[in-house]
Amino acid sequence: MNVPHSPALSRRAALVAAVGTVAVGTACTPDPVDPEAGGRSRERAAEPLPDVTLAATVVTDEQELLDLIDATLARHPRLERVLADARAAHAAHVTLLEDAAPESASPSPAPTAPGRVRVPDDAARAVRAIARREDELALVDKRSAFAAESGAFARVLASMASSAAQQAVVLRAATVPAGGAR
Repeated sequence: MNVPHSPALSRRAALVAAVGTVAVGTACTPDPVDPEAGGRSRERAAEPLPDVTLAATVVTDEQELLDLIDATLARHPRLERVLADARAAHAAHVTLLEDAAPESASPSPAPTAPGRVRVPDDAARAVRAIARREDELALVDKRSAFAAESGAFARVLASMASSAAQQAVVLRAATVPAGGAR
């Protein structure tokens, strides 16, 4: 029997739907009838819902890892090929989360300047440091997936956790180009 399949839901579509739906609920919520306002209700700004706050936190963690990769590339340009996939994955995650979460969700700190992140002088050690950070991010993303209230958002976060875990494996197996920092 041929059963029509619905098209797969992309991570971007799932996240936008999940966080967007949550964000709509954060705009304004009416207070009960206010006797001082002549029996009319007044509106108040609502606190961001948990998934919106969670998205703002996750984007900060993703941006910090992206900053570490950029700082490492600034110090060790020969690692460009080794770090290209990790950089692309985290840049996509940051864009995805920033596009989905409203700016009012939570003030996110300014991205760290590449010169402010400590990068080991040895390129191989620098790659291992990123791999360790990938492992940490995978755990944070996995925990965030468990904390998410929206199933679609939880799946996106689980996918991000899987991506970070895979990047850690790939980076540990990578052959680091010989040579100095430049």
